[in-house]
Amino acid sequence: MLVSVSLLLMIASLVTLHTGRVKSLEHKILLNTQNQAQSAATALGGLAHGMSRIQVDSGWLGQEHTIMLDNNLRAKVWADFHQVPRNNMNLHWATVYASGESADEQSHHHVSEQVLRYPFLNTVPPAPLISAIELPANLPFTLGANPNGGGQGVPVSVWSDKPIPNIDVDSRTCSLQLFDESRCAFDMYSTDSQLGSDLLKEHSAFPGDVLSYLFNISMNDWRILKSEVSLIASDCDEATVTGQRVIWVQSECALNVGQHIGSDSVPVILVLANSALLMPADSRIFGLVVFLSTLNPAPEKRIAMAASAQLNGALVLLSPIEVAMSQLSVRYHASVLARLHVDADMQRLGKVSGSWRDF
Repeated sequence: MLVSVSLLLMIASLVTLHTGRVKSLEHKILLNTQNQAQSAATALGGLAHGMSRIQVDSGWLGQEHTIMLDNNLRAKVWADFHQVPRNNMNLHWATVYASGESADEQSHHHVSEQVLRYPFLNTVPPAPLISAIELPANLPFTLGANPNGGGQGVPVSVWSDKPIPNIDVDSRTCSLQLFDESRCAFDMYSTDSQLGSDLLKEHSAFPGDVLSYLFNISMNDWRILKSEVSLIASDCDEATVTGQRVIWVQSECALNVGQHIGSDSVPVILVLANSALLMPADSRIFGLVVFLSTLNPAPEKRIAMAASAQLNGALVLLSPIEVAMSQLSVRYHASVLARLHVDADMQRLGKVSGSWRDF
């Protein structure tokens, strides 16, 4: 009897010991799993931070630094930068690295991914007026030409793949100096009686898809362009659009007298989708205006600029104009358009497909 009790006690002790060991092992496995998940999440947080820093800090050269996340979690972040020549400028692509660790520092996780930093505006427009539509003969305009649009010293005022048989009697193109001095009528490149070589008509190099030429987004994919803008607005109210760089307007864009949208140092891209543009006296827009329609058939909309109103940059016509109430005054501004191409906050990030690694 004593032997049986002793055996039962021994078996019970062994079972208890085994159960304790199993529970301890399960706890260690659970803790390791939690630590692994924690370090992986921390590393991903660090990776996201690194990509955001590339977006907002053009001066970051990829130096390693530590960031603090919630619950005292830490991640180390660094990057390797490279250059790719494209469209006469050096684009940057980078491999971003991040290392995360668990709160008890027992688990470490490493991830990396490549990104390309590219300009939202793919190329600088070469003329003050770019038209994918046939310019109406009775559309009055005054254009300050790009002095080097056709090569050094070769001015270009209009770039189109459509014929330009004649222009309105009140239309004229001239040099930037004469435009700025309000003396365009004194020495013109083109008039209704003589069309000059600054009007590039039926041009063989004109892009088949102007939106793709400007933004690497085809006209059929205009919703993608809309998704990448800074602001979607129903009008051009000064309090709404001030401080924005890329604005999509989907109703009438009517400026106030003397209102400025953008500036020489901080120009804008204004996309007018099925929208009219009304610029009263002394109003100004600095940047690129894209006049397009997302409807089929495209409705005619007016672009009415007062005599003292002015667009400094370039105008792109992708949809028809209501000519009876329209008038254009556009001065080509190379430095304004160049800023839209190179400014840090006009750059976008694209992840390189298949580049993500967790080893």
